[in-house]
Amino acid sequence: MNQETTTTTSSSQPPTTKKPSRHEKGSKKAPQKTFNPLQIGIQDFVTNNISPETLSQYGFSSETLHSSLPKRFTVYEPMLLLPVNAFSSPPAWSALYQSLTAPQQQTLYASLVKAFSRMGVTHVAINAPIALTDTQGQENRMRSPAGLVPLYGDFGPPPPAAASTASSSAEEEGQPSDEDLERAFWVHTMQNHGIVQIWAPLYTMFSRGNVTEKARVLGHGASPFEGLEVGQLGGQAVSDVGVVDMYAGIGYFVFSYLKRGVRRVWGWEINGWSVEGLRRGCEANGWGCRVVRVREDGGLSEGLLDLVGSLKDTDRVVLFHGDNRFAAEILGEIRRVMEEKGEWNRIRHVNLGLLPTSVDAWENACRMVDAQLGGWVHVHENVDLREIEQKKEDITVEFGRLRAEALGLQDTIASAECRHVEQVKTYAPGVMHCVYDMKLLACSELQQKTAG
Repeated sequence: MNQETTTTTSSSQPPTTKKPSRHEKGSKKAPQKTFNPLQIGIQDFVTNNISPETLSQYGFSSETLHSSLPKRFTVYEPMLLLPVNAFSSPPAWSALYQSLTAPQQQTLYASLVKAFSRMGVTHVAINAPIALTDTQGQENRMRSPAGLVPLYGDFGPPPPAAASTASSSAEEEGQPSDEDLERAFWVHTMQNHGIVQIWAPLYTMFSRGNVTEKARVLGHGASPFEGLEVGQLGGQAVSDVGVVDMYAGIGYFVFSYLKRGVRRVWGWEINGWSVEGLRRGCEANGWGCRVVRVREDGGLSEGLLDLVGSLKDTDRVVLFHGDNRFAAEILGEIRRVMEEKGEWNRIRHVNLGLLPTSVDAWENACRMVDAQLGGWVHVHENVDLREIEQKKEDITVEFGRLRAEALGLQDTIASAECRHVEQVKTYAPGVMHCVYDMKLLACSELQQKTAG
């Protein structure tokens, strides 16, 4: 299984070099030109399909073509993913590409697949940023990758049109059937010490930029990730810790928590394509996963007692497919049943990984973190660079209020602290994806503050 590959110059194939001319022999050796697989595929296509006369019309020669070819690509086996400007920059290359007929373009893509054969590539697509709205102008709630354009290979049936009313059912919002899941094209990559992630690129996004935050959860990041060391858990072992991920996606952070050694992750995810990607990813990584459907009224697809009674030690993930606004109530009922059986693992971490804001889940998060021992909530937000510190203060105040309310306290008495602000990546000009690590204090810590 190949690891994720992103490059501008590297190649898994032997480099193509230019032979020295006669006058170069015996003199100082000229630098060799090295082609990566993307350039090799294009060069082979041009050599076999474009006449020198046509090349010259666009200002190219065999010597100058190399410098104008795109260099960047990503391989998510078995898909070659090209950046949005791969065929539109620079202008001369764009003009040549636009002059190709549809059959010639398919021949070009086939040449790329051949050049990347050692990487297992069978499909080609070109990427574009995730749209905040869908084609109907509605909020892109499920972050469907409307900008992904398949170029070569069968990617499965096209995504259905978005629902036009806010009251539409889950099926109308583009939830897949079992047949859809079976017909879809799935890709995989490997990150962070061997963690496999799987998704269907026509229906769900994959964010490479989260790799540093995943590493931080694993304890390998440049910045600290508090609360997964024995000395920080009030005597609880990491292997006994429960975690909640309110926006589980395809397992971005779920898998990092599991790799770190927590007992179980309770996840919520609304997008059926992501649910299936996470399930497949769990299988590939050797973790058991139970998927439970959440109905629109908050009821479950199976009885709560049946769910708890049938859980196995190997079920490291329980994934609720539905709206997470019911999360605190559902998990509260599960906790009461499992505590009676002595099987409950206290929730010490809640991950809130929705951008641009996860504010709608803050109250639920404060209710789910263990009341006695406290814990941590990791709040992902898009923040104006000039307002990062102010946002820290605002989040701290609001979490203090919500946590005090969840514990039935009359006074917030600083029941929440921001222990770290991680600047993950630039989301847009002047906007930073930040993670605010909020510590919700244990009862003993609150008592000390009250006494003080």
